[in-house]
Amino acid sequence: MKVSTNKGDVTCTSKNEILEIMKQGAALEKGDEIWISGDNEEYPCLNLLVKSKYACAHYFEEEGDVVQSCGDDCDDDVVFLAGGEEWAAPDYTIISFKQAVKCMEEFFDTMECPECIEWDEL
Repeated sequence: MKVSTNKGDVTCTSKNEILEIMKQGAALEKGDEIWISGDNEEYPCLNLLVKSKYACAHYFEEEGDVVQSCGDDCDDDVVFLAGGEEWAAPDYTIISFKQAVKCMEEFFDTMECPECIEWDEL
């Protein structure tokens, strides 16, 4: 899997490698934006914004075809780093870091939109 973060691109061969990248990104003060796709493919891809115990996910089947995570109406204001800029995520899009890990694991196995969370079309 190709994994891109604000630090650059790497190739990961296991879920544990990607999990470590996710943990490191979530521990950063501003969080991190993580893109996961096949080794030589741009699509499908999974985009995870991670910060502390929070995340927001986007799945792209192909260019312009995107769905966004649906969460449980988070009570905290969460600002993620997205595209190099701060983005205040709507409360209904925020999922837990643990749910983001499940999304990554399912995507790693299937290369399809994870079914472990609910999604909303954009």
